[in-house]
Amino acid sequence: MSKKDKRMGMPQKRKKDTLDLLFMSLPAFIWFILFAYLPLFGVVFAFKHFTPIAGQSLFKNLFINSRFVGLKNFSFLLRSSDMPQIIFNTLFYNVIFLIVGIALPVLLAICLSEIHSKRFSGFVQMTTVLPYFMSWVVVSYCVYGFLATDEGQLNHILKLFGVTAIQWYQSPVYWRFILIITELWKSTGYAMIIYLCSITAIDRSLYESASLDGARFFDRVRYITLPLLKPTIATILILRMGSLLTSDFGLFYQVPLDSNSLQPVTQTLDVYVYKALMKQANFSFSSAAAFLQSAVGCILLLIANTIIKKIDKDSSLG
Repeated sequence: MSKKDKRMGMPQKRKKDTLDLLFMSLPAFIWFILFAYLPLFGVVFAFKHFTPIAGQSLFKNLFINSRFVGLKNFSFLLRSSDMPQIIFNTLFYNVIFLIVGIALPVLLAICLSEIHSKRFSGFVQMTTVLPYFMSWVVVSYCVYGFLATDEGQLNHILKLFGVTAIQWYQSPVYWRFILIITELWKSTGYAMIIYLCSITAIDRSLYESASLDGARFFDRVRYITLPLLKPTIATILILRMGSLLTSDFGLFYQVPLDSNSLQPVTQTLDVYVYKALMKQANFSFSSAAAFLQSAVGCILLLIANTIIKKIDKDSSLG
């Protein structure tokens, strides 16, 4: 084959490879169109007083029958007497999950990377990742098995030491700690796998050279592992900053079993909006809250990315 034929063949091969990749991505593209982009018209709910009329279509009820109210739905949301406590709960838990949810998986990934037994390493990975695939309904029953007043395992242990059984689901003082432990137990293993993959990709000759120069374990972690993990940590940090005003609904609704006694410490913005929607059927209010969460999350994501870009341009998202 001549050089000219080779040059003509390369663009055709690249075009074929591009078409193959586009065809493979088609299901994901369709999914995003149907479930991520088409529902965006629902943002209109946040600026309307939705008053549906029976027998008429959703679009007619939303765009014709419902009057435009501007920012009144947002004003109603922010003027709620419960909102300061709800915002505090949402931010408090998310900041804890942001800090500990990065530090703990990184620590476990570093420790696990030093284990030479593949069988033990695989066992640890399996046991730590398994809770991630459990639904919050299953997790809530597991937690109830430990905390039930009469048959809970913790109360049985307390009775062995002569301590009176605690009514956990009527005692808000314990639940900040319980929810944090439950979330970390469920999510740490999956996050650890991400950092472990990044550590595995690091050139092992760097560690060997450092060991020959007399570097100890903590020195290798400080001067090799953590600097090379910095882009991964920065990316996770930026993405999680975007969800600082959103919370895992299953954690804060299912695990406490929607106990009214625990609302001061378990009610976050998502739970509050869900209850308002179920009790009042106020679609406009819930849409306004969701829009506010997304808008604030987008702003926080851009701010975090800008700050990281100023500190280390290679670790930012572009």
